[in-house]
Amino acid sequence: MRMVHISDLHINSGSEFNIETFDAGMKAINALEPAPELVFVSGDLVWEGVLTEYEMAQELLQGFEIPVVLVPGNHDSRHIGYKLFAEFFGGLEFYKEMKEISLLGLDSSEPDLDEGHIGRSKYKKIEDDLGQSKGLKIIGFHHHLVPVPNAGRDRNILNDGGGVLDLLLSCNVSMVLMGHRHVPYAVRVHNTLMINAGTFSSSRTRAHFGNSFNIIDIEGQAIMITSYEIEEDKQTLMVKFDRDNNVYMNRYYSL
Repeated sequence: MRMVHISDLHINSGSEFNIETFDAGMKAINALEPAPELVFVSGDLVWEGVLTEYEMAQELLQGFEIPVVLVPGNHDSRHIGYKLFAEFFGGLEFYKEMKEISLLGLDSSEPDLDEGHIGRSKYKKIEDDLGQSKGLKIIGFHHHLVPVPNAGRDRNILNDGGGVLDLLLSCNVSMVLMGHRHVPYAVRVHNTLMINAGTFSSSRTRAHFGNSFNIIDIEGQAIMITSYEIEEDKQTLMVKFDRDNNVYMNRYYSL
């Protein structure tokens, strides 16, 4: 199957959000061949968590011709925005099974705080939903689990990241989908791919890293992660990993 991973849209009516880039990215996703089966948004859909932003976001997301699933980020949970997120999008978390794939989306945000937290109360949910699942197991949340290069001074990593990392490795999770740092990145930890999406449509890019999204192609136990640079209309392969034969190629660290 194929899926798209986007993050950090920061939708609002101010200069933080670039609607031209959003439209270009959405059109690129809708035109992908083969077509993805879903779009996963790993948080920071809006900027301040207020009602007008959520109304704007709901309308804009209707332009995707592919089903969209999403979890909140720290910006979404500002000003009681987590209540609006649940109201507009049916909840803060989800679990989906597709073919041989299980996808769990969790809320790592804390109201009015930038820091991320999963919490022990959700550890059992991870074990129940993914621990015994067959096939590829994917989990997504907003805050990064491992430091991300080229994103500035590291901060706001999950404050229970060690426990979460240990649990995900123990459950043999295939991929962890994250955002927050506005930089695309992927790295293997043990038998798990840690994948960050860059910012989809925020003006707060990093150096020469522009707006982008990730394309995830899955065939059996083989995973391929491609970064799509929206302004350049350019695709760059980041990672290829076959979990069956343990073959791993990473453009950042190729020998």
